[in-house]
Amino acid sequence: MDKDKAIWLALGAGAAIGASLAARRGATVAWRHAVGEEPPGHAADPRANWTTLVAWATLSGLCVATARLIGRGAAAATYQRLRGRTPPSS
Repeated sequence: MDKDKAIWLALGAGAAIGASLAARRGATVAWRHAVGEEPPGHAADPRANWTTLVAWATLSGLCVATARLIGRGAAAATYQRLRGRTPPSS
């Protein structure tokens, strides 16, 4: 693997992982604020019905996917600023 590709993989993965973790925390806080309880942990959670499970999956999935997209975009802009060219294709 060449140096540019390794730099891009590390930068892009780090940004996506960091953004995903932050988004998950943000989704949990938003859920607590809106619903007044912890989000369901898993489908076997006795207090969770299908509506609650689907709502949590939708909220958390949307937050994480959006954050990863933003994180990867910021990583690409950083890579371009540092290296003077667009990131290599994966």
